[in-house]
Amino acid sequence: MSDLMLDVDQASELKAAFRRGDWTNAEIKRLSEGDFLTRVRGVILGRAEITVGKIDCDSQPEIPDWADKEKPIIQHLPCGMTDPTRFATANVFEDKEGELEGEEYILRAQKLDSLNACAFDFYAKPENWKYLPKDVDVIVFPKTIFRFSGDNRFVRYLYCRGAKWSRDYRWLVNRFNRFCRVAVLASPRVLETKNF
Repeated sequence: MSDLMLDVDQASELKAAFRRGDWTNAEIKRLSEGDFLTRVRGVILGRAEITVGKIDCDSQPEIPDWADKEKPIIQHLPCGMTDPTRFATANVFEDKEGELEGEEYILRAQKLDSLNACAFDFYAKPENWKYLPKDVDVIVFPKTIFRFSGDNRFVRYLYCRGAKWSRDYRWLVNRFNRFCRVAVLASPRVLETKNF
């Protein structure tokens, strides 16, 4: 813990800044509780950034052009309002497994705190690639299953080539290999280690 002491000039600077922002005493008290100021300091030091907004993973996703026109979605599991900075990936393979049947892969992936096609729609936009990991090539969003025609089941995924992420889909009768990571929400503890 720091032995910081505010002098009169510093206290006056803070008071003026709070007044410029129309802060209330209750808001200032809330700012000083817990580790909130530690997180703000992470932003000032360039180790974190403030993200405005959330991803609404309870809404309906964009329907791809290739999806069935009458019933494009077979399954869409809501994931709540999601903080974009909590993005991570997970592996569903056991040690000696190199590939999994598509249905088994999705079954395992949906048991995790994984994401749906609403998150896919958000992270597929170039301005949001900054949230995606640099060490992963394929990210599957398993909580939305689309229908192509008949009962053909597909999930959407992003794949990386160089610095660019592209959209694609995978038929669930195909096999998934170890390069296929699952889009999940990182726990707050992982985020604290990563950002601060």
